[in-house]
This record gives sequence, structure tokens and C-alpha cells, in this order.
Amino acid sequence: MDLPPEIIEIIFLQFCSSKTIFPLEQDEPRLLVTQICSRWRAIALDLPSLWANIRISLGLAPLLLDPIHAWISRSAQSTLSFGIRIPDHFPMTSTAIIDPVLQYCTSLKLHVDEPTLIRLLSLPPASLQALQKISIMHVPTQRVITSNMILRVTAFQQCLQLRRAKLTFPAHTIDLADLHLPWHQLTHLDAYLCSLREHECLNVLRQCTALEECSISTFYTPSHDPQRMQAFSRHPIVLPFLHTLRLGLGSLVNRSTRFVHALRLPHLRSLCVETPASSPHALLPVLRVLLSETILHLDFPSWTPTDLASALVLVPNLETLKLRDSNLGLLQTLGRGAAPRLMALRLGVAYPRDLFDMLEARVAAARSDSSIAVLSDVSAVSSDVWDIVGSRTRLTALRAVGVQVVFRGWSR
Repeated sequence: MDLPPEIIEIIFLQFCSSKTIFPLEQDEPRLLVTQICSRWRAIALDLPSLWANIRISLGLAPLLLDPIHAWISRSAQSTLSFGIRIPDHFPMTSTAIIDPVLQYCTSLKLHVDEPTLIRLLSLPPASLQALQKISIMHVPTQRVITSNMILRVTAFQQCLQLRRAKLTFPAHTIDLADLHLPWHQLTHLDAYLCSLREHECLNVLRQCTALEECSISTFYTPSHDPQRMQAFSRHPIVLPFLHTLRLGLGSLVNRSTRFVHALRLPHLRSLCVETPASSPHALLPVLRVLLSETILHLDFPSWTPTDLASALVLVPNLETLKLRDSNLGLLQTLGRGAAPRLMALRLGVAYPRDLFDMLEARVAAARSDSSIAVLSDVSAVSSDVWDIVGSRTRLTALRAVGVQVVFRGWSR
């Protein structure tokens, strides 16, 4: 049966949805579809997006450049997503094999030790001119690199298209400033930083004036230089375009107030905060700095702040609230009309009776501007707290007035 070329293209894209990993395997899907018949081969070779997702993984087998150049030419380059993974302990001098194809690289993923990272950071500026996204996972090794080493970083100086960066540094061996990323260009930053000094992190953020989305998980070391931190108080960091912020505050959440005090986020819309189990009580001072009437979405995926109920008054326009768990005080506060524009509530665990009481109170008082959708997990709730008939009756009544409630784990 002769299918139209457009249908065959859709089938090819579904069948070859995974990335092409070099060195190639014999069962690489793109090779298979080109070996069926001449018509299929012609359609596949004329479909740039089929060849546009390349990943090189060094160290698995000898790497041949000819197949890589063939993939690049078939992708028409304009759609090319080209990723490179360099594993830990790969010989530093052997990475030179990828230099001829780096000019096509739009997405660079490095899982490297320090000597390899230094070599890559010293590439000629033109080597990475197509780069749009970079991910660096630094793997500390036993090889000693002197702290006063001056890195001749030139690789990122002409990366005019670089917009996204993901940085994972589990040990403080290289100052972020040494990367010389074009921080002012970045719109998305995802950083996991350990043992970073407080002022170093803030100095990087000061340069990220175009940031729109930012995720920072830091176990930073508080700065013991009062003059440096006073400078941030006098001249706070303004990020005018940032609308989404995710903070992983680690075990030093009780020392994070000074850090967030240095930030000014006038258009923040979405805030996600993760804290360890031992610190939810210390999060409220941090929230009082960050919360404002511009916040529309709040997410606490790890632990809910102990006194979150008292902070809801700071977010009158809140539309979405996601919590790992809840407490009676929070539900009662919502029932009394806090967050009047709330449209979606997601609770990790909640007792149905308390949840129904809150929803019915909001409906009765016409507190909500629109219907509210609730998703809750009851798999951890013991069966003796359930009034099956009563719950179904209340659930039906709420749904009749536009309140959508879904209990995950409820099989009754």
C-alpha cells in the first residue's frame, strides 16, 4: 500500500523519536528505515528533522566523524540539536576529536572532571558560535588543580545565541566567574551549587539581567565579609524579567533571609521552594521577603512551611497552590477566604472531612472568583477516617457548583 509521503514522515518521526547516539549501533532506527526501499530512503534523507537530534558520547567506542558529518548535512543545520557528553576520567587529550564538529553544536552537555573542563573552556571562540544551551556537570577528582590557576577562558566569548545554562558543581573547586559565560544573555539558568560562597552566587545573579526562569539549589557558605553583604543591601540585585523562580535552600535555610533580601523581583509570577525536613519552621522569614501580590503560583514540593497560613495574605492574587502536605490551620484559613482567586489546589495528603469543610465554606461565602480544582492524595489516609456515603454526597454537591475534586488513591 502506497502511503502519502506526509504520513510516512510522521511514522518515521515516531519510530525515530530517540536521539541518535554516536558511535552508532547496528540497530539505529534511522539506518533501518533507509534500508527498506529506495522510496523510504529518499523520504528519510529529505526529512531534516529526522537527523537533527545528535548526541556524542565519548569513551564507548572509537568515534568516526564521517557519519556525524552525514547526519549534520541531512539535518539542514537550522534545526540541529547537537549534544556532546564527555564522561568522567576520559583522557583530556582525546577530546580533540570532537573539535571539527563543535561549530555545529547547539546543545553542549559535559559530564567532566576538572582538567577536561579546563581544556574545553580554552577552545577558540569560534568553536561554539552556534551554542544555544549548555549543561556542565563537574565531577571532582583527586587530581589537584591549584586554586590560583588562571584559566584562559575564551570558549564562550562569541556564543551570541547562548540562552540556557545548567550548572552542577557538587564541590567548590572552580569559581563560576571563571566560566566567563555571557551571563547578561541568559534567559534560563539552572544551577546546583555546593559550598559556594554567598557573595559569589549573588555576583553571578547580578549579571543575569535578562533572566526569565531561574532554578537555584545551593548549599552555599555564608559570607563572613560584612562589607560585601552590606554592598548588596545598598545596591540590591534587580531581575526585571524574572517570572519563575525555584529555590532549593538546603540545610542553611535559616541563613537564607539575607540572601533573598539582596534580590528585587518585581514581576515574579511563580515561586517554588524546597527545604529539608528539618527546616520548614525556618522558611517563613524567607517567604515574607519573596511573596508579593504579583505571585500567581506557589509550590512546596518537599515540606510545607509551618505557618504558611499567615503568609497567604501577602499573595492575594494566588491562582495555584501545590503542597506536599497540609494542616488544619491552613485549610481553615483558606475556608475563611484567603487567596480569593485560587483556582487550583494540589495537596499531597489531606483528610477528606477537613478538605470538604474548607471547600464548602468558600462556596457558601462566595469567596472564590471562579470554580476551584483540587487534587489530593488519600493513599496514606487510614480507612477509619472515611465516611464513604457522606463523602460521596458532599463531593457530588461540590461538583454541582463547579468545584472539581479528585482524590488519588480513592478506589471506593
